[in-house]
Amino acid sequence: MLSQENIFYNSATEFKPLAHRLRPDRIEDIVGNLKTNQAFLAWFKNEIKQSAIFWGPPGTGKTSISELCARQSNKEFIKLQAFNSGVKDLRDIINRAEKIPNSILLFVDEVHNFNKSQQDILLNAIESGILIFIGATTENPAVSINRALLSRTLRFELKPHTLTDLEALVGRALSHQKRSMSGSAISYLAKASWGDARNLLSSLELVINSTDQNPIELSTCQDLIGRKIFAGDPNSYYDCVSALQKSMRGSSVDGSLYWLARLLEGGAELESVARRILVTASEDVGLADPQALILANSAYQAALRLGMPEARIVLAQAVSYIALAPKSNSSYKALEKALQDTRNHPPYPVPEHLRGLHLDACPAKSDNNQINPKTLYKYPHDYPGNWVEQEYLPEELKHKKYLSD
Repeated sequence: MLSQENIFYNSATEFKPLAHRLRPDRIEDIVGNLKTNQAFLAWFKNEIKQSAIFWGPPGTGKTSISELCARQSNKEFIKLQAFNSGVKDLRDIINRAEKIPNSILLFVDEVHNFNKSQQDILLNAIESGILIFIGATTENPAVSINRALLSRTLRFELKPHTLTDLEALVGRALSHQKRSMSGSAISYLAKASWGDARNLLSSLELVINSTDQNPIELSTCQDLIGRKIFAGDPNSYYDCVSALQKSMRGSSVDGSLYWLARLLEGGAELESVARRILVTASEDVGLADPQALILANSAYQAALRLGMPEARIVLAQAVSYIALAPKSNSSYKALEKALQDTRNHPPYPVPEHLRGLHLDACPAKSDNNQINPKTLYKYPHDYPGNWVEQEYLPEELKHKKYLSD
């Protein structure tokens, strides 16, 4: 289903949520890390001539900044939700853009939900410049977006908003609504939003519409929002998550369980906590006990299926196992070394005998003499022990050893 939003339509806005009404009209109004990102500023001020992908958690401004980009470039703004848009919608937009090239800015929210075919349809339109494409995603583009699309777009990462930015945003909203609020109440709302500006403004709007207090007091916010946070604790959510991972890495089961309890009691997002446990199982236990990753992944899925309070049981089991398990980061370190070589050297060609060729013309397995006559590839299963001496690295790196014993 094609959904179009024209940002130049001057309809009444009082019925729209506060978060929508406070979207930035100028680059100076942007809240978050992009307002100091030199690459983004250069792109923005150069009339938005290249397509881009915005990557970041919910409420970091991906949609708001995209709308601002459309205003800056004076283009028609078309907004699609990836989960309910199909190939036909994209073709219709591209056909329109071909009639008046460079007149449309297409914004696709949660673009990681597009399959490969949907992403591929955009490639020629982006490369030829007949439209500007902006994709928004909460998932890492390197994993969720195909390489062909990534090669045609810039990438800008949006970080969760800082408390300072969020408190400033509350001040701007209060001024807009002609209300006031105590400093402790502002701090509470900022902490309770977990870096999510949309969540912050939705909570603030609820409070403003529910009380005539002026200034609005902390107790009123606590009663209305009812969200547990690390109130009065100098450690942020990210400090507690870091402490959890460091405790598991350091084999402290007691420390691990304490920081897990702090996160769960503080109202941390369940998926974020489970994901950090999953990462630790691979990064810090790794090859020393591969079962840790299997258990952590099972706990991740079970926790999301169960929800709180039962999820705490499976997460505690995973955290305890990882903390008590032997540790090895050898595979993690090995990959980092390989990544350094890919960044510091040119893309060496794949050795002839390792290249993929059509199986009918050049099968991987030999029929007679164990060596493929066209590529000289040696099929390991033709040899005793299913192994044969053969080089698998580019010639220029053939003496490299990434994984330590």
